[in-house]
Amino acid sequence: MSPAPPDEITNTERLVFDPEVYFDLLLADIARAKSSIILETYIFRVDEIGRKFIVALKLASKRGVSVRILIDGIGSSHDAKFITQQLQSENCQVRIFHPMPWDFPAYHRALTTQRWYSQLLRRLGQMNHRNHRKLCIIDDAIAWLGSFNITADHFNQTFEISADNWHDTGLRVTGKLAVNLKADFELGWQRKTASFKKRTARFLSNHSIQARNAANRKILAMLNTAKHRIWITNAYFNPSIRLLAALKKSARRGIDVRILVPSRTDVFMFPLLSRTYYADLLSSGIRVFEYNGRPLHSKTMLIDHLVLVGSTNLNYRSFFHDLELDVLLTSHKSVECMKQRYQTDISCSTEVTLEHWKNYPLLFRLLGSISRFFRYWL
Repeated sequence: MSPAPPDEITNTERLVFDPEVYFDLLLADIARAKSSIILETYIFRVDEIGRKFIVALKLASKRGVSVRILIDGIGSSHDAKFITQQLQSENCQVRIFHPMPWDFPAYHRALTTQRWYSQLLRRLGQMNHRNHRKLCIIDDAIAWLGSFNITADHFNQTFEISADNWHDTGLRVTGKLAVNLKADFELGWQRKTASFKKRTARFLSNHSIQARNAANRKILAMLNTAKHRIWITNAYFNPSIRLLAALKKSARRGIDVRILVPSRTDVFMFPLLSRTYYADLLSSGIRVFEYNGRPLHSKTMLIDHLVLVGSTNLNYRSFFHDLELDVLLTSHKSVECMKQRYQTDISCSTEVTLEHWKNYPLLFRLLGSISRFFRYWL
């Protein structure tokens, strides 16, 4: 059974915050797949969640569904061999984005194939260039994306802050946007560097230098033209010079600029690094909040009446190194949903003041300052 033509597919969008709901709905869509499944993720672990996806994808392939999986060579390195063996046994196509230079057996599963010594030199040069995207497209009609990897980590089983789930944001969209997202995925799968000429304004991707520059300019333009609100939630805040300038400029224009970051993360140094920007942000009139309790992993922006949801962190890695994917939402329902979510999150956070910053332990402030020397790779 072929998927419905794009103009016959209802355009919908749904934000999902609970990992159990997210994974259950995604697995249900995979179980109903009729023709094709595309899965692209940074982390794919063989844990409680990962095994469910392996089973679901194998069953789909047995039904005659075309299954293609693209995983990152570092994010999924630990389980890549097992995942590949399991899925390829059922005729699923599995490719690895930039395998580790010393992982020679993975070279034949990479997106590009060359002689081993050419591959080695290539991989050494690409180690810092990762695929951080999270995307699943089903029957060219349904697309899932956001900050959820394929791992049980989102249920906080390995990160000891609290018993709660991670703070993540996922998105399910249907309609023509799913078709356009598939066309964008093909750029990475086929290793094309040219930008997609029919790229929709509904999403931001960075498969090429031109597309990366365009995506970065788009984010900066959205910040610079905001009229009344910029509300940011971001897991790893380490802004570029231009991004920091845009935020400060917007605040000085009277825009309500708020930044929500985690008080603790799975990357120990990051809160220390993020805090080195607080004095500059606060002195410019930007309000900063540290989310308490569970790990914050979401990457969202609410800019006036636009919502940006995806995988992009406001750091150098996302802006200059990694492949990312974000979608723009404009419906009143999505804007109100994100607004309520943000207000709830603020109520569970501590607002940072200059006094807070001055009272941080000297050792932590020193470590944060040292981490600035490595900010381009973080």
